[in-house]
Amino acid sequence: MVMASDRPDGPRYLYAIVPNPVRDRVPGRHPDRFPDRLDDETYLIKGERFAAVVRDATASSFIRRDRQELARLLLQHQQVIERVMAWTAVLPVKFGTVAPDGQAVARSLANGAAAFADAFERMKGKTQFEILVTWDPEPVFAAIAAEPEVVRLREELMAEDRASDPLAVGRLGALVKRIFDRRRNELADGIVQVLRQTAADAVPNALMDDRMVLNIALLVDSGRTAVLDDCLETLDASYGGKLTFRCVGPLPPHSFAAVEVSFLDADKIAWARRLLELDAVQDTRTLQAAYRRLAKRAHPDTANGSGDGERIAELKDAFATLSSYVDAGGPVVVAVSRTEAASAVGGG
Repeated sequence: MVMASDRPDGPRYLYAIVPNPVRDRVPGRHPDRFPDRLDDETYLIKGERFAAVVRDATASSFIRRDRQELARLLLQHQQVIERVMAWTAVLPVKFGTVAPDGQAVARSLANGAAAFADAFERMKGKTQFEILVTWDPEPVFAAIAAEPEVVRLREELMAEDRASDPLAVGRLGALVKRIFDRRRNELADGIVQVLRQTAADAVPNALMDDRMVLNIALLVDSGRTAVLDDCLETLDASYGGKLTFRCVGPLPPHSFAAVEVSFLDADKIAWARRLLELDAVQDTRTLQAAYRRLAKRAHPDTANGSGDGERIAELKDAFATLSSYVDAGGPVVVAVSRTEAASAVGGG
């Protein structure tokens, strides 16, 4: 990879965080040293303990992009991280993260060093797999149509000559949906109980349509990948072909240690400071005192009924901006987080 010093300064797109010095931390994954150049665009900005995998960008890199273009960029983002993963341990950065310049990237490496170290330790010897389980929903709906409560409601509506009434149709559809979701959830819960025995952690993902039974990310110890394979084969056989099991991986730990970096705008920090009547951003106590004083002045209970709701909202925004600044020790806020479940296991 090329180095930051080889490039003119400007906005940088962030792909991932890796250890510095970069070395093969995935025994047997790749026999060679980390490359000097991943490609013509992708390079490292190095900090004291960690380095960022970046490329040159523009401030508007992700503005006014259509869905198809964003999908292409997301795929490129994932592919770069997976290529880096072939040589070294990696923490993926949230898709679409653009730093204003190389200095901001260096600051993020310093501010996030403790969080990065903790995440690399937690992810050591582990990798992510994504398990997608699907079925054919048509036979399921056909079986539900024969359920006594569905038959009873349908006959009741027909007897009342309401079979084509939109409200009645909606009532019948809601009942079918409840039964469908219950069956799917029970099935997914049983599969998860088995899969969890192979994994150190799991994060359920959203179900996109009725064909999906389960969509889950697993964090698996490197020495137990064969156990996961055996488990999936056993599950596949036990359902007699009624379910399709798909396993994708190994993958970077997107669901378990994703890096989020926010770059606070200098103009907004200055605006927040002026609004809160602060000459400088000092500490949390000073910030809280300024906010309470000004919020009390604007509140209708203490302003003779003439309080300004818009003013209070602005004060809250200013307080949140400066709180982030104080907590981060500067204009760069770094966090490494486990993705919250997008939906309950089984999609209920």
